[in-house]
Amino acid sequence: MDLGKDEIDEGKGVDALAEELWEHSEQLKRIKFYFDLQQRTAEGYPFVTDLHTGIVMISDRMVKEYELPGNVLVDFDRYWMPLIYSEDVADYENGFKHIFDPGHSGEHNIEYRVRNRKGEYTWVHCHGIVGRDESGEAVMFAGSIMKMDRILHADPVTGLLNRYAFDQAVRDGVSSAVSKGEMGAVMIIGLDNFHLLNEAYETHFDDVAMRQIGQSITNVLPTHLNLYKLDGYEFGLIWPHTSQEEVQIIFSSIQLCLREAKESNDKVFFSASAGAVFYPDSGTDALALQKHAQAALEMAQQQGREQLLVFSRESYEEWLRFINLQRAFEESIEKGCKGFKLFYQPQVDAITQELIGAEALLRWQEDDGHVISPLVFIPILERTRLIIPVGRWIVEEAVRTCKKWQEYWPGFQMSINVSLCQLESPALREHVKESLERHGLPAKYLTLELTESQQVSNSQFVNEQFDYFRQMGVKVAMDDFGMGYSSLALLKTFSCDVVKIDKVFVDNVMDSQFDKNLVKYAIKLCRSIGMAVCVEGVEDKESYEYLAHECGADVIQGFYFGRPEPEMIFQERFRKN
Repeated sequence: MDLGKDEIDEGKGVDALAEELWEHSEQLKRIKFYFDLQQRTAEGYPFVTDLHTGIVMISDRMVKEYELPGNVLVDFDRYWMPLIYSEDVADYENGFKHIFDPGHSGEHNIEYRVRNRKGEYTWVHCHGIVGRDESGEAVMFAGSIMKMDRILHADPVTGLLNRYAFDQAVRDGVSSAVSKGEMGAVMIIGLDNFHLLNEAYETHFDDVAMRQIGQSITNVLPTHLNLYKLDGYEFGLIWPHTSQEEVQIIFSSIQLCLREAKESNDKVFFSASAGAVFYPDSGTDALALQKHAQAALEMAQQQGREQLLVFSRESYEEWLRFINLQRAFEESIEKGCKGFKLFYQPQVDAITQELIGAEALLRWQEDDGHVISPLVFIPILERTRLIIPVGRWIVEEAVRTCKKWQEYWPGFQMSINVSLCQLESPALREHVKESLERHGLPAKYLTLELTESQQVSNSQFVNEQFDYFRQMGVKVAMDDFGMGYSSLALLKTFSCDVVKIDKVFVDNVMDSQFDKNLVKYAIKLCRSIGMAVCVEGVEDKESYEYLAHECGADVIQGFYFGRPEPEMIFQERFRKN
């Protein structure tokens, strides 16, 4: 017998439905008898679930504490899930994903926040175990939900006050500050790359180091402040009646105390970032303040680590935009890079003005049709290394398109941007080779443009990658020449086939004799050492004629000959010419 949500929706009360089920099951009657005895003595809120019928029995005290219709329910999550704090719902759901699977231990441990009848969110700890019959089938799930205020407030490894104590301290501190009209700060400190160090050492390194770090930070704090051990490699502070200057000074002291830590005879260097939020200026909700401090910490770590970032609404909105785009990109990659598009900008022979190729440029279009600037989304792809799977899609699409267009324009060439992190991926070389073979495109018609030549620290590695592609027949270009003061040095450092003169180098080139001479001799220098030159950003006839006829550029790219366009529009426009 399996009664569920449909019968409840038809109007049958929860208690009446449970009674009907009990009448058909002697086993459920026995379970309720034992359960009633257990809930009289248990400290927490015991529960038991019959997995065949879906009936859940919960303690009377739990019904009184939370907004629940009774102590016997069918489809418990229907009533419980709306009470769980929104950010903890995913953890709650994930906690049940596999515990009923055959072979799983069936043990369940999870902590999350839930709203009581007063409207307050409090932490609870749920511990349950799956019961199986002789055949191994899961038939019962039983355990206890415990309010965290009944659990010790000390972290067992460091001895510091724990997350629950921190939550309570923030609530109390904010409440006191509001009543007194004072300002305070919530601060979360995160160790940078601690997990990588932990993997490099023995298993006991984690506990030893965290104890020492906790003690070191405590030693530099004012005596009236407590340090709290939070989740993972993070610590918390609640600081009443303070200022941004005082918080920055303490953070600097924390950085100094973490410069050196010793484990046995080794010296291990740690660094930390931190996020801080000030109340009541940024709000008075304790959970929201912690969330904003956590967001500020993550922003600090994303922006280069070893820094303190103070929460602001503007930076938070920017961070949310970053997170939302990252999630959208991850979903897109799972769906074959849906939402990403390639636009193509024409490249023409500088003398004949004939179309000889194009540069493939990545674009992102949101579900509402809004197109986001590459200046916004490319850095996110590179920072998260999602540019690697997206780059594979770019290579595949660009090579396919190039081969297709050679039917209309024999000898058509395609240029693809490649970031430094893509070049560092060992799979890039094989993927480029396989894509060329798959689409039957000779390697000489493909050019890879390194977009971050100014940031290269290991030129030997980059040249090794370049040499591999050049031996394959693929051409290599240095992009953005002229963007930095070291551009001339890069001509000596990198073995390239093509140099791309950046738009900023030729903007207003016709406005002064100095600019004209600078561009002219830069192009002649590149050509004199055997490198072809493509000039980007050419937007008018006068600049084109000077760059092509007096400077000796090989290829011209810019709005004067065409803006970046989708595949079909590009194809239709140039086939008519």
